[in-house]
Amino acid sequence: MRTIGLLGLMAMCVALAMPAARAETPVKLPSPVIAIVDVQRILQESLAAKSVQKQLEAQRSKFQTEIEGEENGLRQAEQSLSKQRDQLAAQTYADREQQLRQRFSTVETHVQSRRKVLDQSFADSMNAVRGALLDVVDKVAREHGANIVIVKQQALWTDQPLDITDEVLKRLDQKMPKIDVAMPSEKLAK
Repeated sequence: MRTIGLLGLMAMCVALAMPAARAETPVKLPSPVIAIVDVQRILQESLAAKSVQKQLEAQRSKFQTEIEGEENGLRQAEQSLSKQRDQLAAQTYADREQQLRQRFSTVETHVQSRRKVLDQSFADSMNAVRGALLDVVDKVAREHGANIVIVKQQALWTDQPLDITDEVLKRLDQKMPKIDVAMPSEKLAK
């Protein structure tokens, strides 16, 4: 008798739980509306990206000129010391050679630090461009009713009307025609 009562109680619990399970019908997902964007092309052709490239090339050129001057000075100092080798006392020569090595080390550290600064400036600037690009892609995709945007390089084949790259590029150029590249101090890059 007790078994029948337990079975009845379990049946009643299952019956009460069933309507709740039926009430949780899955929500139908919307049909995909896809847009394609050639991000690589935009990051090469946009005015902002070109602005970053131009500014960093100017900085690299300036830096290269500066380093060439330091390297020439070091070569001259090395040649001068080499010529004086027979004329100097051994300890004096060793001291000057050590000073020259120290100068080489300082220049090398400066070069590495400067490269880090340039790389960081490029990364920061391009991240700002990418952020603006995402905003523009979001707006254009929504205007076209797209609910998914795929990077062109990830698609094996696409129908041309799906590609919104030209419109995104045009709007990005309007939104961000130029970006000022911030050049942080080399001390921060260390």
